[in-house]
Amino acid sequence: MLVRIAYYSAAYTGCGHTVRGIAVHNALQRAEVDCEYVMVGTFGMPELAESQGIPVVQLEPESFDTLSAERFRSSTTYRALRRIAADTLIVDMAWFATHRIVAELSGTSILLLRQASEEFFGYHHNGATVEFDPASYDLVLQIEPCSLPFDSLAIDPIIMRRPHELLPRDRAAGALGLDPALPAALIATNGKPGEFEELKQSYSYLDDAYQLFCSSNHHGGVFPIADYFNTFDFVVCSGGYNAFWEAVYFGKEAVFVPHPREFENQAWRIENCQDYVFRANGADELVKILGG
Repeated sequence: MLVRIAYYSAAYTGCGHTVRGIAVHNALQRAEVDCEYVMVGTFGMPELAESQGIPVVQLEPESFDTLSAERFRSSTTYRALRRIAADTLIVDMAWFATHRIVAELSGTSILLLRQASEEFFGYHHNGATVEFDPASYDLVLQIEPCSLPFDSLAIDPIIMRRPHELLPRDRAAGALGLDPALPAALIATNGKPGEFEELKQSYSYLDDAYQLFCSSNHHGGVFPIADYFNTFDFVVCSGGYNAFWEAVYFGKEAVFVPHPREFENQAWRIENCQDYVFRANGADELVKILGG
């Protein structure tokens, strides 16, 4: 029986949520799950998902006023999710946009949470405090090793590819105009504008020892760059979720540079998680959970 799976995000910067949505799609394909998959919400760089053949319903950001208890049924998000009528709705971090809506949807709701500050789990609106309630969702999944202030089921970090899916070194190097016989280094980040330029400037000296390749999706970079990891002997990237966990998962020698974020502590991830040992790709674990 064909099932409908929707992946929801309310992202404002970078392409991290978009990449995780693609990773879930790839895992569904690997497992040959017969489903209709759609990404819905606000996404940074939705064209990345569309380039992989994934339909995207891009919504405009909505305010706490629009999503309030009195008004959420008239919100664009509510109407879009009701129209899609997914059998399973996967919400990436955005509890604040969906915690009222999921109770009125017929399908199963799964919330994905990575490391976040305590402030992320509550907000003030119209003189009242709204706090996160994990019971709003059928399942809360912790998608990296961190401490959350409530019970959740932990899976490994979600990665777009598995090792056997990466291009061999010769093919990867040739596609990027590099010599596979010589060492190569990658500088890449897709966060806020300006961060890529800072990394390039700070680590330009690597050009003395490596063939240096720089890529950012803000500037028409190679996507997905992980496909070419076998040609890189050294990686410089941010401490953001996808960049960090891809480098760890694929065993790359790397320098991670923390960038400030409102609710995410990239320095904590860099300091505490570099020695993490994967049991599996978290995207594949998620798909197994979907299958019961």
